[in-house]
Amino acid sequence: MIYWRVEGRTVAITEHKREWKVFVENREAVIEALKRGECVGILPAARGFLDGFAEFLLEMGMLDTFESFPDQRKRRSIPIFFFCNSLLYRPLFHLDRVTPIETTLFRSPYILRQMGFNALQIEEGFYQTPEGQCPFTAEAILECFAKSTAEDFLQHQKQVLKRLVDYCPAQFRADVWVMDSVHFQIPNGAHTDPSSFKACVLGVWQGSVVWPMLWAFVPESRNETVVGKKVMAAAEEVLGEGFIRHLLIDRGYLDGRWLTELHQKGTRVTMGVKEDMLILEEMHNLTRMPESEWTEVEPPKLHEGPRPQRAITGFTDLQQEWKSCDAPLSGCLIRDVYPDEVVYQGLVTTAPVAMAEDILHHNGLRWTLEEVFMTLTRYWQFDKLPPCRPGVAYALVHFALNAFTLLGFYLQESDIANDVDTWNMAPPPLPMPERELAVYAGDYLALLRPSELVTIILNHVDAWQANRDKLLLALRICEGGS
Repeated sequence: MIYWRVEGRTVAITEHKREWKVFVENREAVIEALKRGECVGILPAARGFLDGFAEFLLEMGMLDTFESFPDQRKRRSIPIFFFCNSLLYRPLFHLDRVTPIETTLFRSPYILRQMGFNALQIEEGFYQTPEGQCPFTAEAILECFAKSTAEDFLQHQKQVLKRLVDYCPAQFRADVWVMDSVHFQIPNGAHTDPSSFKACVLGVWQGSVVWPMLWAFVPESRNETVVGKKVMAAAEEVLGEGFIRHLLIDRGYLDGRWLTELHQKGTRVTMGVKEDMLILEEMHNLTRMPESEWTEVEPPKLHEGPRPQRAITGFTDLQQEWKSCDAPLSGCLIRDVYPDEVVYQGLVTTAPVAMAEDILHHNGLRWTLEEVFMTLTRYWQFDKLPPCRPGVAYALVHFALNAFTLLGFYLQESDIANDVDTWNMAPPPLPMPERELAVYAGDYLALLRPSELVTIILNHVDAWQANRDKLLLALRICEGGS
């Protein structure tokens, strides 16, 4: 039996039937069992945001996606659900490598409880075998995902995206989505060669953050347009054509035929154009017309050097200047005047009419995803990969991206962070235990203070003498011993 612990109830799932059952918190039933000297487990019972987070994952059906993750292992004695769940929680406990998972997550009953595992699951053997071994180890994680392919993670994320859209529809009211790539390096190891890859990430924009929703892992040399089409096609499989109303991409994804296809499906695209493109030359030529007007706007914030004087001007009906694109095009030409040079940039959007200010604004939103990548690198350390096989590296990045998005959605759905200035943030502080204990008896659990538990035991000492070994085992689970 596999057990999932959330605040106030425990959920169990049979290994074969995969049916979730709820165990309700029942103080009276547990106390009566304690009077008879019956107890199967005791754990520290801190209540905090992770309890609600675990329940959020359960209610939205995220556990089902973990169970259905493509499993490439020959031996499946430990359900893949446990490994997926552990890697999801890894960044939330500020662990930047795989090895500390074994000593930090797997050896602390308090943390196991925060992750959703309870005393009953531990006693049933997934935490410790009758021979005293702990099969649920860091090495087991490496073996679990060693043969996983990039396609496995894309297929799994499509399931996650479907759950998110069904459970949190309000989070998808924004019409703007962003696509960009982030690169990773796998260092040289004793048994593995150094390698690199990139993830093409598609996310939904929401004010100060872009929530990563779907991604594909590909070789670093893979053409951006090729992988961009793959990710967008996967999104359309889940969401339907036209669900993404406005897509922001950079010039690396330029493909006139693809932009035409997206326009025909109901997706508007805004992007920059390359310096050698005819459409940029034509926008330059149109500025020589008598009716051409420049509008001064806020200059970009630069880390080095003086800020330029920036002005923009707009155009419509540019589709004739891009032979491979049959979608309507509006454009924005940016002019940055520096003390020693003038620099021009061109932006276009697949809309028949769009103001230059709006095109510039939307293009600026694309950088929000870059800022999310910076946050994930600096505070979530999702790029600090150990020497490992590609499948393990994909797994570490995959579940870190999911942890960032799922935690953010939970905080918004639960109104826990009403005063948050930005959702683009580091993992929350580690939760600390409180005074209560989670006491398990039969099919029930109850939260008791240590003094309450000891009082019941002393008042019914004869019953507990007969079950002395079970009590000691329960207390050792609480201590983290075997």
